[in-house]
Amino acid sequence: MTEQAPEIQGQELTPEDERKPVVFAVRIDPVLREQIEGLRGITEQSVNDVGVEALNDWVAKTLEDETTRNKAMAELDAEERRLQERRSAIAGILGQAATAGGASSEAAPEQSTTQSSRRSKPRSGS
Repeated sequence: MTEQAPEIQGQELTPEDERKPVVFAVRIDPVLREQIEGLRGITEQSVNDVGVEALNDWVAKTLEDETTRNKAMAELDAEERRLQERRSAIAGILGQAATAGGASSEAAPEQSTTQSSRRSKPRSGS
């Protein structure tokens, strides 16, 4: 399967750009393609309509699966652990104590403000 999207790196996406359809091509067995073409002719749906319907059904079915939900939550937990380890490593490099959970997210804006003000030139009249 391949997905093709326009190259818009470095540009801000507008809500309209984010919702523009993209090409999503799949390779299928020739026999299945013949069946699709035959049924599509009867239903008068486009290949795109048939593909979108099939993918929407698959996504809905997959999201309802408890095993998939559990796996997704486990992946989120693992990602959270990796981020905490990285936060601790960076704090260790900077010589600061790593803080846990919400305290670190609340402290982050203060730290970045303090750090950026140290780097910037003093302003007159401040």
